[in-house]
This record gives sequence, C-alpha cells and structure tokens, in this order.
Amino acid sequence: MKRFSFLTILIVPFVLSAQESADSLRREVTIEKDFTPIVRDASKINTLPEVEAPTVTRQSIQYSDWTVPAPLEARAVLLPPGGFGDPARENLKRGYFDFGLGNYWNMAGNAGYRILQSEKDQLGVWWQHRSTCGTVDYNQQLPGYETSRTMRQLEERVVADYRHTFEKLDLGIRGGYRYNSFNYYGLRFPGVQGIASPGQEINRFFLKSQIASNNPEAQLHYRASLAYHRYGYRRGYLQGDKGAAENWVEADFALTAPIDKSSDITVDGAFDYIGYSQLPSASGYGMLSLNPRYSWRNDRVSLSAGVRADISFNDGTIFRFAPDVRFDWTIVPNLQFYTWLTGGKQLNTWHRVSAYTLYFNPSAVADNSYIPLDVRLGLRVNALRGFSIGLSGGYEIGKRVLFLIPEQTDDAQLTGVSRFWGIDAYAFKAGLDLAYRYGSLWEASARVDYCRWTTTGGGQVVSYNRPQWQGEMKVRYNPLQKLSLEAGYQFAAVRKYGALGTLSDMHLVHVKASYAFTPCFSLYGLTDNVLNRKYDIAYGMPAQGINFLFGVDFKF
Repeated sequence: MKRFSFLTILIVPFVLSAQESADSLRREVTIEKDFTPIVRDASKINTLPEVEAPTVTRQSIQYSDWTVPAPLEARAVLLPPGGFGDPARENLKRGYFDFGLGNYWNMAGNAGYRILQSEKDQLGVWWQHRSTCGTVDYNQQLPGYETSRTMRQLEERVVADYRHTFEKLDLGIRGGYRYNSFNYYGLRFPGVQGIASPGQEINRFFLKSQIASNNPEAQLHYRASLAYHRYGYRRGYLQGDKGAAENWVEADFALTAPIDKSSDITVDGAFDYIGYSQLPSASGYGMLSLNPRYSWRNDRVSLSAGVRADISFNDGTIFRFAPDVRFDWTIVPNLQFYTWLTGGKQLNTWHRVSAYTLYFNPSAVADNSYIPLDVRLGLRVNALRGFSIGLSGGYEIGKRVLFLIPEQTDDAQLTGVSRFWGIDAYAFKAGLDLAYRYGSLWEASARVDYCRWTTTGGGQVVSYNRPQWQGEMKVRYNPLQKLSLEAGYQFAAVRKYGALGTLSDMHLVHVKASYAFTPCFSLYGLTDNVLNRKYDIAYGMPAQGINFLFGVDFKF
C-alpha cells in the first residue's frame, strides 16, 4: 500500500540559505557528499564547441538549485536509465508541476514554487515523488524459492531553500525531509532468519546553513557551512532487531587569497563526525581534512598544486596524505591536454552508499576508503566544427575500496540483502567519449569506460556496482521548436556478485518524446528497456521489462 508523506518547513527571517557552488550541486541535492577538495578545472576541457551561439535571455537574479529535482537513488530499482529522475530543464517561470504514470504502476512527480524571488531574498520549495508496485519474474530457478515477487518502493522528498544577499556576503539555510518505503523483494530462502519484515522504512532529514562572500574585489574570499544529517531505519537486519540511525555533523570552510590576476592560494577544510544510535556494534568517529593548494593560470595553462591531509579520530590510521595536483594545457586552440593526481580518505556513510542500492544490510557500517593515488590524464580534440572527441586513462590505488557482496547464511542461503566490503585493490582505467552538435537541431553523444580492479593479492575483483565495462549513447533531435525526440542506449558488462558468479550484461534502449502545446503546458512519453532485456540489478533482484511512462508538465 502506498504511503505519502509531506513536510511543512517554516523558515524564520534570521534563518538564511546560500546558493551552493556549481561544483557541489549534484550531491548537495541528492546525498550530502563527503568532503572532497575542489579545484576549478578549466571548463574548456569539457565544453563542446557550438555551431551557432544560441540567444539566451537571463534573468536579473540567479536562482538556487531548488528547481532541479534530485535524481533517484538506486535508479535502476524503479526504472532503468532513460529518464526516471532526469533533472528538470531550466524553469524561468515561478512554479512548476509535472506528473507521469506508467505500467508496473510507475509514478514520477515533481513540483516547486518560488515564494520569494527578489534581488536580495530568494525562497523556494520543491517536492518529488517516485514509486513503483509491479510484479517482476526472477531470472533464476532455485528450489525452495518463489518464481516472482512484487517490487514495491515509495519515495517522497521535500526541500526548502532560502538565501539573503547582503552587499558583500550571502547568508542562508536549506533543509529537507526524505521518506523511503520498500520491500526486500530479492531472492530469499523462506526459512532464512534475516530482515524481520518484507517491508522497510527510512526517514532522513538534513539542515544546512552557510555564509559566503560575494565581493569579487575582496582580498580574501571565504565560505563556511554547518550541517546535520540523519538517516534512520525502522527495522534492523535480524528478526526482532530495531532499526539503527546514523547522525552526521559536518562543518567545512574555504579561504582563497588572490596573489595577482593569475594566481591565488586556497585552503579548504572540513570536519565530519558520524555517530550511530541503536547499533551497539558501531562506535562514533570523526575526521578533519585540510587541503592547501596554489593555483596559477593564463590563456593556455591552468595549474593547481596542493596536498590533502586527513586526520582521523577513532577510525584506524590517524594521518593520511594524498596529492592534489591538476594541470590543464591548451596545446593548440583545438587540442587540450589535462592530468590529475589526486586522492584522500572517503567516508562511506549510509547517505553515500545508498546511492548504489537501498538493499544493503541496515545494521552494518561500511568501511571507509582511502585512495593514496588516483592518476588521470586525457586529451580532447575539437578540430571539426561541432565535433568533440576525448581520450582518457588512469590508474588508481585504493585501500578498502567498496565492493557489494551478497549476505548469505552459513549454509549459503540468500538473505535478500547485500553488504559493502572494503577490499585493498588497484585499478586501470580508460575512457573514450564523442559528441556532436548541429545548432539546436541535432545533438549526439557516446561514451565507453573500462575499469579493471585487481586485489593486492593478484585476484580480479568485479561487482555489480563496479562493472568492468560501461557506456552509453544518446541522440536528441528537435525537428520543431515545440517537439523534442530522443533515443539512447546504455550498457554495463562483466558484472559479478561475489561467489554467486557473473550477472547478465545490461543492454538498455530507451526512446523519449515531448511536445509543448504552449510555453506553460507540454506532454511527454518515455519507453524504456525497449528490447525487453532480462537482467538482474543485483543477484536475485530482477529489473523491470519493457516499461513506459506518460505525463504532463505545467509551468506557471
């Protein structure tokens, strides 16, 4: 039975919200990202040359990212790639609402409204709904197991964001609530003493305040924030166990002192504390991170050199160090070269690992990872008009890199959940991407990535959350100003799930179309897994077959 939850957020005038930087946009909306030093890489590396410069009418103020609904976590659990959870296009109206309905009882809805939108005060709220309740057939035929199950999942989110702009600084606050309800529909032997009930609930909320300077002529630029996140389960892993909760407090800052027009010195820092309630097997821990660096740039070269230092409290090795060096060189106008040497410790909170799957052990804490070195280098060529090609390669060394392993009993019976295990491993990586754009009429892109993980003992390691090959292709065609068409393909190959062996490769094709009857009203349609491929999201957790979603979109 579907449940809907709504949250009313009251914001007083002294509680304010700062706009997040573009570098932290994506994780800020979905899962509060663990601290990662950010360097302003030259945007030209990833910029596709335009055939014709479009005319864009900009508003006098820049809105915060509240208008972009968060992409769905564990996206393939509901609908495979192809649009479920896609970010909304920029909305220049004051409010928006869209809703789609499809087979498997798939539903997707978004709504938002800018309550305040003056030069100094900006207040907005948005809501997002995702749900499914369809029967899927298992791809395995095992004695003692059912042949199909109903996959249920419900998600509701609501977020509010307020910002006040003073003459030389921004102050603000943002907060939100998120509710997940789902069943453990994966293969599970009837007699297994595992999850107490087929139903699970997760309640999360966060509150974050921030202050940041906005004076470009200042001798010192600064940003500081303080946030609290809570992630709580209703049920634990074993029958009769109550669910645990994760409490995460994070504080971070960034100071930048310009030396001259082409160089500056920056110090990023963060402190994180993670504690668990109703989970006796886990104790609280903290980490202090510092990232000083020097940056220099001109018309052809951009260089940033620094180091990251992580100091841990009650979490293994106290001091961890990693380089933070990034170099970008425009060799000739249409040929760019770049290289990164980065690393650092990564806190694998429940907030973070839930991006891979919601079906992990709700009573187990994931290992935190440490990357001593992650080397990447690449070339990008823009020699032909509208065409871009990029080549990249890399090598990564990891300590306690997370791989998803199935939970099994002593007699090898499946429990229906997974667990993240940290494994010491290293990886060779390579990538190729192509893109083409012909004005606003055609746009096409393709990408393929290879990543081979090997344990320090010499064994190969792959899991469904780290496939060896993955990639996608996408073509968009706009024959009319009001009509937009899209077709795409996504694949993931060489996927394993622990001792249970190799999973079927994922080959997913989707088509989309939308038509705007007026600037404020449009219809859209999506058909996904067009080839009706049978595959598992994880072992014993089948994905939906061919599915569709039709909906309406209003802007007001």
